[in-house]
Amino acid sequence: MVTFFGKLSCKFHTSVNFRGGIRQSSELLYGIHPVLCALTFRHRDIYRLYVKDVLGNCKDPNNLVETSASQITEKALKYGIPVTRVPVKKLKELSNSRAHQGVILEVSPTTIQSISDSSIKNLLFSWNNLSGCLPYAKKYHRPTALLLDHMMDIMNFGNILRSAAFFGISAVILSTSPCVSPSPLISKISVGAMESILFYRLTDTVMDMKSLSNAGFLIVGTCGESQLPSTRASKSTNFLKPDEVLTVL
Repeated sequence: MVTFFGKLSCKFHTSVNFRGGIRQSSELLYGIHPVLCALTFRHRDIYRLYVKDVLGNCKDPNNLVETSASQITEKALKYGIPVTRVPVKKLKELSNSRAHQGVILEVSPTTIQSISDSSIKNLLFSWNNLSGCLPYAKKYHRPTALLLDHMMDIMNFGNILRSAAFFGISAVILSTSPCVSPSPLISKISVGAMESILFYRLTDTVMDMKSLSNAGFLIVGTCGESQLPSTRASKSTNFLKPDEVLTVL
């Protein structure tokens, strides 16, 4: 399986006019792992970090929340991201009373690109650029993508993203509506794994899959059940190599 890191670039906004609150176009990531992953992979624009006012004062190395919060704050300051310390009441309000663990990050919405010749080239170009610094990257010419067809359950979606990140999925392709979309809640459910993945959306399933196939992706589909009888293979199975694979669920 091929691990894909993507472009490590992002616009960091150091001067923001809040007008007494959060900008309407922003999303708020909450929880240690979603915030830390967003700062690490930097697939979004990042505007401001909110930290609990008493967080970070504990020097106990065994306190993982405190240690992670300090790491998040240091990373934000390193990139010039404004850090605002606020009381717990404010964090509770911003997170709609969800488990924020003392940190909230204001970010732009997740970018979802349409499948096109240019977006496919950008995906492949980003991976091929790593060949100079990763010795094993030269072996593989295509990342592995995961296509989710009409996925509706957000809990299932979050769990799939967590597994996808573990197995080195570089991009997730979403079908046309009805289908879930990335959100702060799903980022939390995925324990931040969503922030490491690039997202694409199909506009025409048949044509877009043909475009992916023409670009060199081998398309492998799965299904829960089939009305056709199973058949025994008359020849030995040739297992797929971990390149040029698009898995469809």
